[in-house]
Amino acid sequence: MYSKSLFVLHKFLPFSLLWVGTLLCGEPFLAPDDPFIRHEIRMLGDEGDILSLQNNWPLNLGALSEYTSGDKPNWRHSLLEDKIEVENNSGWSSIFSTIGFSDNRVTSRGFGPEPRSNFASNVSVSWMNDRFAAKLSMNAFYGMEMDWKGRMDEGFASDGSYFSTRLGNWSATLGQVDRWWGPGWDGSLILSSNARSIPAISIERRIPEVFEAKWLSWLGPWNFQTFVGHMEEERHIPNPYLWGMRGDLNPTILGGLEVGFFRMIQLGGKGRPLGFNTFVDAFLSEDNYGANTGNNDRSQEPGNQLAGIDFRWRIHDAPIALYGQVVGEDEDKFLPNCLMFQYGIEGWMSWQESSLRVFAEYVDLTSYWWTGDPRTRNISYGHHIYKDGYRYRGRPVGHWADQDSKILSIGGLLQKVDGIGWGVTLRKGNLNEDNGGQSSVSNGVTTDYVSVDLFNARKYPQHGLSVHTSVGWESIEPLGGSKKDDGLSGFLSVSRTF
Repeated sequence: MYSKSLFVLHKFLPFSLLWVGTLLCGEPFLAPDDPFIRHEIRMLGDEGDILSLQNNWPLNLGALSEYTSGDKPNWRHSLLEDKIEVENNSGWSSIFSTIGFSDNRVTSRGFGPEPRSNFASNVSVSWMNDRFAAKLSMNAFYGMEMDWKGRMDEGFASDGSYFSTRLGNWSATLGQVDRWWGPGWDGSLILSSNARSIPAISIERRIPEVFEAKWLSWLGPWNFQTFVGHMEEERHIPNPYLWGMRGDLNPTILGGLEVGFFRMIQLGGKGRPLGFNTFVDAFLSEDNYGANTGNNDRSQEPGNQLAGIDFRWRIHDAPIALYGQVVGEDEDKFLPNCLMFQYGIEGWMSWQESSLRVFAEYVDLTSYWWTGDPRTRNISYGHHIYKDGYRYRGRPVGHWADQDSKILSIGGLLQKVDGIGWGVTLRKGNLNEDNGGQSSVSNGVTTDYVSVDLFNARKYPQHGLSVHTSVGWESIEPLGGSKKDDGLSGFLSVSRTF
């Protein structure tokens, strides 16, 4: 599960070194890898300066078209302005390259740029005009533990590559892009950037405009996205498909509320039915196997189902927001059961040339407390047919803590007008509470987990440089007499614009 650092001084110097040749330009998306720009967009959205639904990443830059560059408070800096310029930039970007090393930790991976492997390198180039956008990204990586079976995910891949086109106020994308669904800062129960990006084709609305019909205008700005991804071959049922759907609303009946509805369906794969009727049955939840349906023929079950809702509500005009996410396993007849929960609170403030955000969020991935039925243990992210579960290349597609875990996360972001940002995240909880299942982070044993990460981002415009650093400490203590393991970890990234 957890291994020592690759470095001789593993107790003191496990780190990641990341070199970035250029900043990306000519791309229409904001990837879920920068908590500071997300913080800035949140500040602008809460003040009504941009029209954007912000719980569905990558965020289409077209959704920020209402951003105004007029008079701004001092805390507003250039992060978003630097990114939004790509809407008016066409042609080829400069070459983007990375190389990095990291410690092999349990991997608590929130909304950020943390590396996924011990060694990684990347070379990419992007191109865009007023209708099309494309990116070619070639990656090499080594030393990332794939799953509880001890397989290693290493080699060459095209993660981050895509081709996208505008279709009026819609966009269609084919490729491998990281996705994040939900308001959480340290994780998402349904879809996060914890696992590697899944090859997929997607369609989504670019700008969340309000319905023109008066009887629908109360729904406010809205968005919709659907994608179909193709999962890996190295699993119990090779090459299944992952079908995701999400709708977002900002209803006018309750100011400051953003709500999202979503479903995930895992279906097909070697030896499993896959046709038009399979998709229809999956969408309608027909022939779902289980005690609640009276259907005992597993061969008739179209796939693994998850569904749920998330929300973020700014409380009136106060700089405080409540957020949460509920996901039900074994979705049946549009009524999910075996529920997982995430709920949190965040607050923010600005003064002079700085802005601050703090948050606290809690996740419960056990499902057991909701049903009271011992049979519902090890349900989260698992499935009786797709035995590798709701995971891609060994890592959960949802929250990094994996099934039957409870985690409390507390964090903060401090951003200054000069482009310097500081952040901290503290985590404490239990992994794999029932000692069973196939947890990717604590397989077969209950584990006490504690970690702290301190990270920094700063810009040097005179040199065209951007620097990201992180240092963290992690402690994992399996129950039952197993040896406690802890140590330092971190990474350094340097970006330069040519």
